[in-house]
Amino acid sequence: SYTSILSNSDLEDIIGRRIFKLRRADLEERFEDVLFKPVLQGLNVALIVPGNPLDATTHVSIIVEAYRRNIVFEIVPAPGIIPNALSMSGLMVYKIGKITTLTYPKNGFLSDYPYDVIKDNDLRNLHTILLLEIDVENNVVMSIRDAVDILLKLEDRRGEGVISMERKAVAVSGLGGSNQRICFESLNKLKTLPEHKGPHTLVLTSPKLHFMEEEALKALSS
Repeated sequence: SYTSILSNSDLEDIIGRRIFKLRRADLEERFEDVLFKPVLQGLNVALIVPGNPLDATTHVSIIVEAYRRNIVFEIVPAPGIIPNALSMSGLMVYKIGKITTLTYPKNGFLSDYPYDVIKDNDLRNLHTILLLEIDVENNVVMSIRDAVDILLKLEDRRGEGVISMERKAVAVSGLGGSNQRICFESLNKLKTLPEHKGPHTLVLTSPKLHFMEEEALKALSS
């Protein structure tokens, strides 16, 4: 559950079994004890994750290690934020550019990397999916408002005209849920959206939209 927001109680009601919540460290540092040891003892183990299971590199590495140990596994695909943040907004999936994560400053340092990704995608007229930071263990879920503020700080520092308050983007919140919200507006207006529990994704649309994308955004934006 470290990659997104997940309700244990709802899942337990559905499958009729107890679920144990894992932290990032459990899968990155203790996966042998947590997953492989019970399997080698004859138990069936299911690792349940929100979204598409192999979108996370940590999960891919677990599959590789299981293969090396001749542990039989099965992968059940599921809808994930990639590429549904685009398709559910009416944007063309073949225009996905490089994807990056936008994080809060760490120890006072704010990474320029997302700015460079956006700039590079813009040159190719591609959409940029920004995955907004989630730290479930510390109850951190980056809001759309904070994401816009961070992008503007990066623009102030770099000054290359990549980000502006008038730039259009799609704010995707709670995708797939009953209260999902998809809003296509300028960054200035997205900052004023009412709070939403998320999780959130921000899609900076390509500099030039296809006319069908423009029409679809109008139809699907709330």
